[in-house]
Amino acid sequence: MGVKEKKQQLRELLNLHYGFNSFRPGQEKVIDNVLAGKSTVVIMPTGGGKSLCFQLPALVLEGVTIVISPLISLMKDQVDELKRIGLPATFINSSISSSETYNRIEAVKNGQYKLLYIAPERFYSAEFIGMLKDIKVSLFAIDEAHCISQWGHDFRPSYLKLSEAIKLAGEPLVMALTATATTEVREDIIAQLGLEPPELVITGFARPNLQFGVINAAENLKPRHVLDVISSAPDETGIIYAGTRARVDKLLQILLENNIEAASYHAGMDAEDRKWVQNNFLSGKAKVIVATNAFGLGIDKANVRYVIHYDMPGTIEAYYQEAGRAGRDSKSSLCLLLSNSRDRALHEFFIKGDNPPPEITEEIYDILLSYESDTVLITYAEISSMLSDSVPEMAIGTSLKLLEKEAYVSRAREKSGNAYVKQLKDYNYIIDTFNSRSRKQKDLFIALHEHFGEELSRGWQVNFEEAAAILDVKKDRLTRLVRKLSDKGLFEYNPPFRGTEIRILKREKPKDIKLDREELKAKLKRAYAKLGKMEDYVYHFGCRQKYILNYFGDLEAKDCGKCDICLSKNGYKRKTKIPARESEKTPSASSGQARKQENKPRSSLNTKLTQLETLELYNKGAEIDKIAEIRGLNRDTIINHLCFLIEKGLIKDIDKLVDKKTQLKIEKVIEKTGLEKLKPIYEELGENINYDDIKITAAKIKLDNKKN
Repeated sequence: MGVKEKKQQLRELLNLHYGFNSFRPGQEKVIDNVLAGKSTVVIMPTGGGKSLCFQLPALVLEGVTIVISPLISLMKDQVDELKRIGLPATFINSSISSSETYNRIEAVKNGQYKLLYIAPERFYSAEFIGMLKDIKVSLFAIDEAHCISQWGHDFRPSYLKLSEAIKLAGEPLVMALTATATTEVREDIIAQLGLEPPELVITGFARPNLQFGVINAAENLKPRHVLDVISSAPDETGIIYAGTRARVDKLLQILLENNIEAASYHAGMDAEDRKWVQNNFLSGKAKVIVATNAFGLGIDKANVRYVIHYDMPGTIEAYYQEAGRAGRDSKSSLCLLLSNSRDRALHEFFIKGDNPPPEITEEIYDILLSYESDTVLITYAEISSMLSDSVPEMAIGTSLKLLEKEAYVSRAREKSGNAYVKQLKDYNYIIDTFNSRSRKQKDLFIALHEHFGEELSRGWQVNFEEAAAILDVKKDRLTRLVRKLSDKGLFEYNPPFRGTEIRILKREKPKDIKLDREELKAKLKRAYAKLGKMEDYVYHFGCRQKYILNYFGDLEAKDCGKCDICLSKNGYKRKTKIPARESEKTPSASSGQARKQENKPRSSLNTKLTQLETLELYNKGAEIDKIAEIRGLNRDTIINHLCFLIEKGLIKDIDKLVDKKTQLKIEKVIEKTGLEKLKPIYEELGENINYDDIKITAAKIKLDNKKN
């Protein structure tokens, strides 16, 4: 079949599978490149129809189209949707067993599938790479291609394996797709994938249906602005992004107290809960979602009428990608950013964590080399305790990524989710141990064996969340079953290690390791520059959308005519209603009802949300003074938060706050004086030990006393 015939066939398939009579801007040009055998970099705005660019031609190409996607949690849903419209597709990621992986690869070889979705992490497995060797790959499509660029806003080291994977796949055509890429990121994508010279299809970044606005709001006034937007469109769907998990929880509570049904989403939630929220959002049951930036990537919902950023993102790329989830149906939609002076302090903390000095990376490598074994099981907290200076755990993670990138170490793909399970007795023997009252457990064991029998017999590194999702049961049910069988001697079970497995690949003198210091310095400088550009957007006096388009290289963009700046120039008031006089109190309703019964219950732990926000920053490695700066609170308030969290058992190890030697001194004095008053303790110590150390140590003793 010639190119002309294939194009005609694709037009028919476009209508048959997607219901469209014509292509969107840029799609036909991309498909023409594929049919002509040209690799292509595709830059289309969110909602511009990037996926169709590789899905449709896959149907007429020989062999299979491999699609690289970072969205493991959504991959099954994406493939199910393709199957629904008649496209033969499957996926391979860590949620399926090795035997199922083998079966799907065989099915691809036999021509049963035209689209194979793969998580980039799979290319760390030599076994998996070996399986791909006999597959005829016609097109290698890389979704969210900006993830390969360290200059992008969402760099993922696993994407660096893709150039090697392309070679192993026989160097097929490559299509790299993204919605947000500056000229620099675009060039980096091309260089990292070795695509010189590819075709370039850019359809522009403009989203004329989006109305952008910024409100500089004091922290206690932000909820009012959110409520104003929601009340002006009570039946519409919206997403509200907050900067941390604790702020998501805090805002959710305010919405619920004001009789607004809402759901939250962040990476700290169980996979089952996240899935529940996604499904309710897509089905329309959940109208308002409060989330961190973990939500939204790959979720295709056309009728989102507003996206509110409760906190300023760190880059224009991140902001435009998230705001661009509004109005994918081309109808007018609002993108509102709430900002104040605290935003910069939070992002500076993240920038420092993401850009540790090279000396820290060398010292961490030296710590790893001190272990005789080439496989080291260690937590970030343990690494932190061995460093000469106090370093946030986020910076430790970044240093390990650098060492991994330069092939000095490799890390297990799962940080904490894998347990080891092995079946010790015959299947029938185990079946006979279940009595009539344990019918449900018996059925679960049968299902477990049907899906993972091969893995159980040889010993299985299992992620319970993923296995439970496959079996369609709660994780706790599966864990209880495995523990029960272990207690009876029927299974061997080692719980998940709550740390990182690091493999040392090369042993060299730390001072000799190859770290591109100039590149690291440039990366740090660039991060601050991106933050500066985001701040410039907030305080800009010109058209909002034009500013964004200029940032992405469209220097001929015109004023949008509908953002807050354009409207104010034309004599119009903002569409986002702001009362002339606002209460200094955070809005709340004492009679506010909780979510309806169909919504998940909140935790019963009676911990104030402001203290949970402090906990989140502390767990990310921020020191007391930094937490105070980021939160705009004084040091004493943060100390009180930490003491409260220690007494609640949410901070178990206080060694990072008070050194062991000082703790012992304080404990001895408290044995004499008791805990009722701090002044006698302070005076009895008679040394240069401050009240903060005494308060923190006393809080730990109070917790221990409760346990005893």
